[in-house]
Amino acid sequence: MTVMADRVLIVGAGLTGATLANLLANKGQRVLVLDKRSHLAGNCYDQVQEQILVSRYGAHLFHTNSRAVWQFLHQFADWRSYQHQVLTKINDQTVTLPVNINTINQLFGLKLKTAKEMRHFLSKQAIHLDKIESLADYLLSNVGQVIYQKIFYGYSRKQWGIDPAYLDTSLSSRLPIRYNFDNRYFTDRYQALPVGGYSRMVKKMLQHKQIEVKLKTDYFKLSKAKLKDFDKVIYTGPIDQYFAYRHGRLEYRSLKFEFSKIDCEYYQNNSVINYPDLSVPYTRIIEFKYFDPSAQATKHTIIAREYPKSKGEPYYPVPRARNSQVLAKYLAEAKELAKSGVYFAGRLGTYRYLNMDQAVAEAMKLAEKIG
Repeated sequence: MTVMADRVLIVGAGLTGATLANLLANKGQRVLVLDKRSHLAGNCYDQVQEQILVSRYGAHLFHTNSRAVWQFLHQFADWRSYQHQVLTKINDQTVTLPVNINTINQLFGLKLKTAKEMRHFLSKQAIHLDKIESLADYLLSNVGQVIYQKIFYGYSRKQWGIDPAYLDTSLSSRLPIRYNFDNRYFTDRYQALPVGGYSRMVKKMLQHKQIEVKLKTDYFKLSKAKLKDFDKVIYTGPIDQYFAYRHGRLEYRSLKFEFSKIDCEYYQNNSVINYPDLSVPYTRIIEFKYFDPSAQATKHTIIAREYPKSKGEPYYPVPRARNSQVLAKYLAEAKELAKSGVYFAGRLGTYRYLNMDQAVAEAMKLAEKIG
């Protein structure tokens, strides 16, 4: 007796969807991957423009401490080591980020040399608070008013569209404070970029005889009869949209990118420079040439100014109390749907601010669970 393989529909051809598709296909399941966009790789999508590999939706820097995730992705690309650093523009000065001993010395004209000296300095800057209930509270209680205003307030206000006093403390994990001279933005064991880009990697992930891909296809326009063809559905789009917003709309932050080709070898002295000043409408400038060794010889460069906005393609869930309350209602429904083979995954499907490695790790767990 022949056992028919499960038919699985995956909505979204980003990193989460591609990971699930590959793993489930390797388990013998037949997978159809849909994406409403005209390209693979979701927000990781990149392509060569003017001899430079350019990310269409902003910088994507891979970092992880997970050996399992690292080994899984190594099947689909060669990787080159890349240690990311970020600078922050304050008036005519640039300082390092995350905040470390170098940052303090640059901002205040000091010559601190040890963690003890930095802790002592910050203890005099910090504001004592009885309760830490917001991102603003966390920052003020750790670095004080001056650093908060110069580095964090304006950037966060532009990025999230609301005062940091109303943002969840969960964002503090993305704003570490280091009591050393380490200028790297990440400290993970594995930090690298895929040679040839993420689009090439995702394409390879989906090159499997058990996987079919359909781009420019909107899941919400599929007929109910068509959906009955599938034993499982994995949805990686916005969870509130799936439920037709019946418990209210979740808030997302979107981005607009203003790309420019500039006729000079380099436009700025770092791959990413943040602009926390509220008088500057963008949050940062990305220079893609720094991520692409094959482009170093070009006499031109490509930059992108990044403008956060409230409407448009959803990028970031907004971590605050109101959204947590709405999300809880959707997650309760999602839990019930899992009993009938419908699952939610990824940053938008679970409404969590996941890094790339976290998205892959969670997709690996889900594939193991339902495969």
